Amino acid sequence: MGPATLVALALALSTTPDRYDTVLLSQGGVLRGTVIEDVPGSDLVLQMPDGSTRRIPRAEVFRVDYAAPQVPEPAEAEVPAAPSPAPPPEGAPPEVAGLETVQLLTGAVAFGGAVPFGILDGSGLPLSQATTTLFQVTFEFGMRPVEPLVVGAYFRIGGGGARPPLSAPCLAVGVTCDTLDLGIGLLSRWGFQPRGMLNPWVGVAGGFQIFGPSSEYDVSVDYLGWEVGPSAGLDFRLGPALGFGLYAGVRWGWFTDMNVRGIPPPLAPAWWGTATHGWADFGVRMVYGP
Repeated sequence: MGPATLVALALALSTTPDRYDTVLLSQGGVLRGTVIEDVPGSDLVLQMPDGSTRRIPRAEVFRVDYAAPQVPEPAEAEVPAAPSPAPPPEGAPPEVAGLETVQLLTGAVAFGGAVPFGILDGSGLPLSQATTTLFQVTFEFGMRPVEPLVVGAYFRIGGGGARPPLSAPCLAVGVTCDTLDLGIGLLSRWGFQPRGMLNPWVGVAGGFQIFGPSSEYDVSVDYLGWEVGPSAGLDFRLGPALGFGLYAGVRWGWFTDMNVRGIPPPLAPAWWGTATHGWADFGVRMVYGP
């Protein structure tokens, strides 16, 4: 090779990336890549930077300069692991993965149904013959005086279809009525795993109830009374403050009075006295502070 060729080769070598091997050819050319086969007396196999391979006859190879080995970067200093927590004392209940703290204030919006049972009033009319199953929405607000216990208040509104014995006074004055159910009262609930991802609970609630056929023309027959009953459910935690759950419960009630609006006395229903009725509640709820 002449002096000019040697100078060209020297310049090429000085700019060769460290990660590639360099093959100097007998005719003065330069190839760069990764040598994947170099057996004396056999062709040299070179993988090019684009991933293709090239086989070079041994007679055309002048010299092979292998890339310098890559020096690994110094490893970061290892941070000593935190000491393992001491095992719980023998006989202690197992800890449940969950929150460090729980929400002081709680709230919920529940959507569900209410299946009627029992007797409407002293006339002996079964409540299931006075109304269809109700769809209801319940709003709850509460606080935790202690971690597992929630005390608060609720407001419920529900509606359904009035059956003929209950809707007859409305039909007598030429309007169509649907059943309306309102409830407001106090509640208490005990959660068994308030910091857990799953929190089963039991509760009791009671308050004032208004029920009866009602229309948009200010025509209604309102049965007024009281209600009380237990419930149970399971809340699933979605995050530190939010969750959703399932619930079911039973309410017993007693109507103690009746208020009639928009129906003249000859057509108004009579008050027959108190009887025991009830509702089987079920549904889902969205929870703040499950």
